[in-house]
Amino acid sequence: MLIDSVENKRKILKNFLEIVAVSGWNKSSLHEALKKSSIDHKFLPLIFPNNLLDLADFYVEENNEILQQKIAKITDFDHQKIRDKIRFCLYQRFVLEQKNKSAISALSHYYFDPKNLFNFEVGFRPKIQALKNCFKIADEIWRLINDQSTDFNFYTKRLTLAKIILQTIPVFLKDEDSELSKTKKFIDSKIEKVMQFEKLKFKTKEAGTNLVNFLQSSLLNSDSSFKKPSQIIKNLPFIRLFKDKF
Repeated sequence: MLIDSVENKRKILKNFLEIVAVSGWNKSSLHEALKKSSIDHKFLPLIFPNNLLDLADFYVEENNEILQQKIAKITDFDHQKIRDKIRFCLYQRFVLEQKNKSAISALSHYYFDPKNLFNFEVGFRPKIQALKNCFKIADEIWRLINDQSTDFNFYTKRLTLAKIILQTIPVFLKDEDSELSKTKKFIDSKIEKVMQFEKLKFKTKEAGTNLVNFLQSSLLNSDSSFKKPSQIIKNLPFIRLFKDKF
């Protein structure tokens, strides 16, 4: 077996998650996990070149794969509305994290620990990776619901969902309910806000289109030449209303 095999990475991750709840998301916990996995720490650069950052990446990818397997077993998933599919994926993603809540808490602290800024080796990298991993989860969810976007919408959809994931984490960490009721309620409220915004955006776009059509019909002839001022004034809505009334 190769030293950097997926099997070895999973073994280290499993042991690390058991240790991190007590010791925190740090190098000491990682070295202890290597020892518990019967792997010499000298091989760490081959397995996780960026140490804790690579381990966090691997953790996210593993849970993304588990979510993918769960979705694949749902026969009517493709027939559901987009918002329902996103809601379900978010629910399930946090359900997967529930058994490792202490580890997620430790990881969040590691990502946003102010002391990182004074560590030349680490610096802003954990904060950047926190955002990247939220984007990675969001991207996986959009792929699972078979999103076909290729333009600017591709990024806005993922950034919006990544923001919801990032905002949900503190709620999730404080949610003591086994059914994650507070977490799910928070997710619902965020999805609803996005839907309301999308409806408003659609109405604004529709109103803009109607205005353009109105101006074109009011100002231009069928051959795209400008109408005479008398024609424009005569066809204004309030002028027509005045004429019809009297």
